Amino acid sequence: MKRVFIFLFLFSSFVGYSQIDQKAKSILDQVSKTTKNYSSISADFEFIMINTEVDINESNKGSLIIQGNSYKLNINSIEIFSDGETQWTYMTDADEVNISEVNTDEESMINPATIFSIYEHGYTNTYLGEFTSGTINTHKIEMVPTEESEFSRVILEINQTNLQIIGATMFGNDGNQYLIAVKNMNTSKTYPNSTFVFDTQKHPNVDVIDMR
Repeated sequence: MKRVFIFLFLFSSFVGYSQIDQKAKSILDQVSKTTKNYSSISADFEFIMINTEVDINESNKGSLIIQGNSYKLNINSIEIFSDGETQWTYMTDADEVNISEVNTDEESMINPATIFSIYEHGYTNTYLGEFTSGTINTHKIEMVPTEESEFSRVILEINQTNLQIIGATMFGNDGNQYLIAVKNMNTSKTYPNSTFVFDTQKHPNVDVIDMR
């Protein structure tokens, strides 16, 4: 479960920057403006955790849908639904779902629905230059937290052509390194509200734990 929330923190940190480096600021402003015009964002991704000192290299694939303040995340046998007011965390292996209210203050740092809006504070940033990822020309931007954090720095990789974030690397203070590679992004779909609500009628045997 902790790794799921580390993933959410990483996603919500994608465009959380302080306005210092003008090159980085200009690019992130363009990313924010572009993505706020999308009706929704859906993407598949690979989430990797590496720690060379203890020989850990773990990879999980998942998917994410964001629409307004709502989102649905699937990763590592866990499905998280949120309609902006209520959150359902469904652990498929245990056939259990936890229901809680969305706490705006806490969720601001781990809610993937805030990916492209929490960009006014939290980091100093540096433009690292132009790179290539396969056949894609990219920008890389380093972000360093200005407040206490589990992470020492984050490096974003942004497609130069469409200004979409295609990857991120987060360096943990515990020696772990977390990588996300974003794939198959779609920004033109519109999803029904039911997409972001856990339907207990479709899971009649699920153990429901309501913590509201």
